[in-house]
Amino acid sequence: MSELPENLRNILHEKENICNALNQLANASDIDYQTEISKLSDAYSNAGGLPPEYAELMDKKFAEAVKNAQAGENAYKERQEKIARLAGDTDALLAAGELATFKEVETLEKTILELAPASGLAEKLAPLKAQLAAEEEAVRAAEETVSKLADELEALCALEDITPLHDRKPGIEAEFAQLANIPRKAAAKYQDAHRKASVKLAQHYETLDLARWESYTRKLDICNALKKMLDLPDEELNNAGKKLTELREQWKNLGSVPKEKNEEINPRYLDLTRKLQHKIDEFFARKRQMQKIAAAEKELLCAETEALADSTDWKNTAEKFRELQAKWKNIPRAGSRENELYQRFRAGQDKFFNARKAAFDERDKRFQQSCEIKSALITEAENLTDPRRARQLREEFRNAGFAGKQDQELYQKFNAAMDNFFNARKAENASREGRAKELISEIDTLAADPAASIARVREIREELRTLNCRETKNAELQSLRKFDQAFNEAKMLEQRRREENSDSVAMSLAMAYEEWKNGGSPALPAMEAFAGFSKLQSAAKLLADAISGDEKAAARLEKQIAIARSERENICTELEKLCGNTPAENDVIDLAAELQSAMLGDFGKSSSTSSKAADPQKLCADFAASGIVPPAELTKLQERFAAAKAIIFQEK
Repeated sequence: MSELPENLRNILHEKENICNALNQLANASDIDYQTEISKLSDAYSNAGGLPPEYAELMDKKFAEAVKNAQAGENAYKERQEKIARLAGDTDALLAAGELATFKEVETLEKTILELAPASGLAEKLAPLKAQLAAEEEAVRAAEETVSKLADELEALCALEDITPLHDRKPGIEAEFAQLANIPRKAAAKYQDAHRKASVKLAQHYETLDLARWESYTRKLDICNALKKMLDLPDEELNNAGKKLTELREQWKNLGSVPKEKNEEINPRYLDLTRKLQHKIDEFFARKRQMQKIAAAEKELLCAETEALADSTDWKNTAEKFRELQAKWKNIPRAGSRENELYQRFRAGQDKFFNARKAAFDERDKRFQQSCEIKSALITEAENLTDPRRARQLREEFRNAGFAGKQDQELYQKFNAAMDNFFNARKAENASREGRAKELISEIDTLAADPAASIARVREIREELRTLNCRETKNAELQSLRKFDQAFNEAKMLEQRRREENSDSVAMSLAMAYEEWKNGGSPALPAMEAFAGFSKLQSAAKLLADAISGDEKAAARLEKQIAIARSERENICTELEKLCGNTPAENDVIDLAAELQSAMLGDFGKSSSTSSKAADPQKLCADFAASGIVPPAELTKLQERFAAAKAIIFQEK
């Protein structure tokens, strides 16, 4: 779309401004919407024409703006109608005055503040709202007061004592009469509580008359009880005074009787109580005289008790005290002195019996200590493993002392435990001896092949050490010594076979080395031939690599040969020293070989060999385990070795 000319652009802007003005009418108020819409519509028509593509869009926007303005007009009219209705409702409430409710005024005020806060209607309602609020507060206060009065009446009715209700009810009625504007619900609650209070008071007044007749009936019962007590025999009068006091207290707590019965019941009661009191007084006078006699007799018993209190004749004195206790029980009570005399009587007995108890406790303590010691010794005997401890246990058991009633039982348990130990020991010794003989026989059998049986013999040796059977100790040592001798002989035989085998293996490898050095391609023996000879095996691998053209392997092989030469030379020299054959040429140390060994890191090998030359067996093993040298040298060294070895082992 091409750019509009200046005049068309102005027309477009003018029409857009007219559309915006129409849209703003939707939020306007207090205007003549029809006039404004007509004026803006004429302005839009007179603004000029636009190209069709612009005219269609702008006309559509204009129609939408006109629709919005008309909707704003409708909303404005509707709001005005609502405000008019609110004004009418306000006038109606104001006209109703006291007939209106606070809630109605509050609801209308809320609607006014939402729709027309600036209309002045809320201020117009304010006086009526304040008046109704005050009236509602007064009603609420009256309701609260009436509710409290009703609650108070109900609480007073719930009390068992009727006096507070009787005293307070008139005051509550006066307070209720002064109240106005009482809500119906609160008034109903008060009336219900007031009715209950009135009923309770009426019932109380009716009950008072019944109570007087009940009091008369109960006083008749008291008089009848007093008459029965007058007929009691003397032996049952002991508690009559207490019963009389109780009946007098009951009479005192009873209310008044009907007037027509008052002159009848009171004189009868006074006559009966006077006669009963006289009879009780005579009974207790006789009783006090008897108590004096009983006190004198009990004083004599107390004196006897005090005389026996320090006795140590536990059995006879305890029997005497039992006789005194029986006498005491047959004497009547001594009245007010009974407790004093009884404490005195008991003091002498307590002193004796406490001393007897202390003596018996000390004896029982010794018995208990002895019992604990013997029980511990029995436990140790039941778990005894050392026969040397058995004799000590018997001595300690005898020295533990007497254990009272349990002594015989403990003695039997101890003897049973010791018998069990020695019987088990005998059986165990027999079992161990049999097992040891079986193992010795097995050692003798295994000596036929000591090399294959060494592991089993170690197990047998450990088992024999655990069995520790003294009866078979010598036989064990002999069998083990024979086995060790057979094992050493087999070991030496194996060593000689190994040494002989190492000579032939070393010579075959040396011949292959010489053939390679002379430019040949020798066939090497199988690697299994070098089993057990690590240095020969290493030399064989290096020789194989050197034959394949590995120069580094060839260099390493030469170094190993130099070391082997030095080792074999030193071993032969040491053996020759041991057999006394030390030719001068053998005393010369191959310095080149020593230097070569040092360069390869085998420092001190030759010196270590020399330091161990005192053990010919070790030297022989070292010679067999040495590496290769050229065949001519190897033959010469093997001859020297064989000659020295023959001399040494012949002398051995």
